[in-house]
Amino acid sequence: MLKKIEQFTYSTPYLLLASLAAVVFWTLHLENIGIPIILGLMFLQFVLFRDATPSAPLLFAGLFMYSQTPESFNDIPLFLYLTPVTIIVGMIVHIIRFKTHFWHGKMVWGILIMVLAMFLSMINAEELSVNYFFYAVVGLMYALIYLFYRNSIESDHIAYLLKTMVLMGIVVSVEVLIFYLRVDDVALALQTKAIKLGWGISNYIATYLVMFIPTTIYFAKQAKHNIFWIALSLFEIIMLLFTASRGGILAFAVISLPLLIYLLKSKQWKRTLLNFVLSVGAITFIVLLKLDLFTALFFRFRNLMLDDSGRFEIYREAIAVFAEYPLFGGGLFARIDGNEVYHMYHNTFLHTLATLGLVGLVGLLWQLWVQITVVFRQMKQTTFILGISLLGAHIHGMVDNIYFMPQFMILMLILVSIVEKSNLLLDETLKQGAQAPSERKE
Repeated sequence: MLKKIEQFTYSTPYLLLASLAAVVFWTLHLENIGIPIILGLMFLQFVLFRDATPSAPLLFAGLFMYSQTPESFNDIPLFLYLTPVTIIVGMIVHIIRFKTHFWHGKMVWGILIMVLAMFLSMINAEELSVNYFFYAVVGLMYALIYLFYRNSIESDHIAYLLKTMVLMGIVVSVEVLIFYLRVDDVALALQTKAIKLGWGISNYIATYLVMFIPTTIYFAKQAKHNIFWIALSLFEIIMLLFTASRGGILAFAVISLPLLIYLLKSKQWKRTLLNFVLSVGAITFIVLLKLDLFTALFFRFRNLMLDDSGRFEIYREAIAVFAEYPLFGGGLFARIDGNEVYHMYHNTFLHTLATLGLVGLVGLLWQLWVQITVVFRQMKQTTFILGISLLGAHIHGMVDNIYFMPQFMILMLILVSIVEKSNLLLDETLKQGAQAPSERKE
């Protein structure tokens, strides 16, 4: 019975159910029920099965299920505080039960340095509170997630990861659509950039669409009749535009050219191009029906143009904090306003320098180098797509906050873990192939 259940968790219907659950519980604002269910199922998987990979889709579903945007730390519900604790306990039980070798992985030192920087930054923190330690626990959870998945994955699951990501792309896009269907005045929402999905605001939503759209392009490339996938990718691109995130749109614009070349570089490029034209035609018809909405979006971008939205001032603040605390930074909450609302510095490197100092920067650079070398270790279509996804996210990270955000960090760490395991299996295969001739000769 357990074997059949485990086999089901590797199937497409299982991934569809996890994705559907994310949308349904988010839509009905029932994450207080959905997330505990997700956590319970994950805990059972950790305890029962040696290969932890099928727990990742549940984790992603839970991340995109939270529908309420807390205005301050006081608004965070209890079950969110219990979430990292439940996951950490489940992983520890798994490690003990299956005797998992824990410290293997190329990201280990980068993560340990970052964790060290996080605790050292407390020296300069203006205030240490329960919320500060909660965020520190989340940081520890990031470290545990990488070490856990890196050493608990049994097979090459890159294809499984791509399926999960493409479905999560649909989840996020549908949530954006539902948000706008519920808004009384879409034009006003676009003008004020008021989109909030609970688990993230416009810039965060854009990051994940930038990461997920390339996987849709991948399936469009693989499919013989790919009009569905092309139409889906265009729908997701439109939802990206409706996030009104200039940084996210710019990041996608950078990666769109290699993606387009990748898509059209095939024997069926004529059919792909025709399907693209047909999809664009259908979407143009929809645009004409709702022209006022797209006009509002156009005017928002036109009015803002190259306006920095206060970022240059924020960057100066980050540099000032770093100058004051160069070694360990000003602490996780170096930028917090009078209403106890946590803000970031809208740039991956500057935020790291301001909050975690030079020690944190070393950990960050280590992690980025590992991501590049691991993902591009195998030059094939799947790793190319995953590499493009990471590249798009990091480009966005130059003007908005993506690093240290739960959805990105967990996705990135699991992505690296799965690809790293695939690389190890490839190395073992190559090693066995090199040894085989001498064995036959003997």
